[in-house]
Amino acid sequence: MELRVRFAETDQIGIAHHAAYVVWLEAARVEWLRALDLRYRDLEDQGVSLAVTAVDVRYRQALRFDDRVRIDVVLEEARSRRLRFGYRVVQLADDAPAEDAAIDPVARPPGTAATPGPLAATAATVHVPTDRRGVAQRLPSAWLAAIAPHVGGGR
Repeated sequence: MELRVRFAETDQIGIAHHAAYVVWLEAARVEWLRALDLRYRDLEDQGVSLAVTAVDVRYRQALRFDDRVRIDVVLEEARSRRLRFGYRVVQLADDAPAEDAAIDPVARPPGTAATPGPLAATAATVHVPTDRRGVAQRLPSAWLAAIAPHVGGGR
């Protein structure tokens, strides 16, 4: 998923605030699921949420207002009661071609992505499926079957 750092996401010295990264990770994760034809809203409609139990972000290079950014997502672990996603936040050059929305971000053909620039951050999130009361439960089997083949970036 690509985005530009918005002014509202920066601090007093013009650097992307650390909290913005967590929002970007969520957006990228939801789009990753959508690329697999899975809508997070449908999971919620079934009474299941993916509660975030851990977030780890390692900042490597500052991002500033209007920087182009790409967030790459990899499913690192998929079990019935635990999911772990890994992320790479990469700055893109302004003259790099924009991501084609029609291209599947899970399995992008070689040569179609914008040329990556510096690695701005790496991150991981851990999720536990819960019911509407926040009680841990198993991920619906259809969802687990749909995402499990993609652990480690597999397609």
